[in-house]
Amino acid sequence: MVNNSENIGDNILAGRIRDGDIGAFKLLYDRYSKKLYYFSLKYLHNTYEAEELVQSIFVSIWEHRKSLDASRSLKNYIYQSAVNYIYNYMKKRAIRERYIETEIQNGELHSNQTYEQIHLHDLEKFISFIVEALPSQQQKIFQLSRFDGLSHKEIAVKLNLSVRTVENSIYRALKLIREMLKPT
Repeated sequence: MVNNSENIGDNILAGRIRDGDIGAFKLLYDRYSKKLYYFSLKYLHNTYEAEELVQSIFVSIWEHRKSLDASRSLKNYIYQSAVNYIYNYMKKRAIRERYIETEIQNGELHSNQTYEQIHLHDLEKFISFIVEALPSQQQKIFQLSRFDGLSHKEIAVKLNLSVRTVENSIYRALKLIREMLKPT
C-alpha cells in the first residue's frame, strides 16, 4: 500500500499500479486529475467533456495497467492521452458541425423548393382562372398556343382564322394576365 507522500515518484507509482495497487492508482489520480481537468477545459470549453476526458484517461490507465512502463514518464503518458482525446473530440465536433450545417442548408434548400413549388402551383391555378375568364375564342387560341405549343400559323389554320387575329388574341390574353399578376 502506498502512503500519500508527495515524494513517491511517478515511476514507482507506475510499477505499483502495474501490480494492481489501488492506493498507488488513487495517489496518481489525486496528483493529476485536477491539473488534467483544467488543462482539457482550456481546449474543450465544456466542463462535461473535460470531466469525461479525465475519467476516460484514468479508466484507460487502470484497464491497461499491465502494460505501464515504469521507465517512461507517466505524466507525459497522461498528457499525451489528453492531447489525443482533445484532438479526436475536436475532429468529431468539426464533422458534426459540418453535418449539421449541411443539413440546415439542405433543409433550407428543401424548404425553399417546397415554397417555390407551392407558389408555382398557386400561380398556375391563378393563371388558369384568368384564362377561363377569357372569351371562348380567345381562351381556345391561348390554350393552343401556350399549353399545346402550336405556332400562330398552326392555330390560324386549325381555327380558320387569320394569323393576325391569333396574334392579337394572344397579345390581349397575355396583357390581361400580366395586369392581373401585377402587385397592387
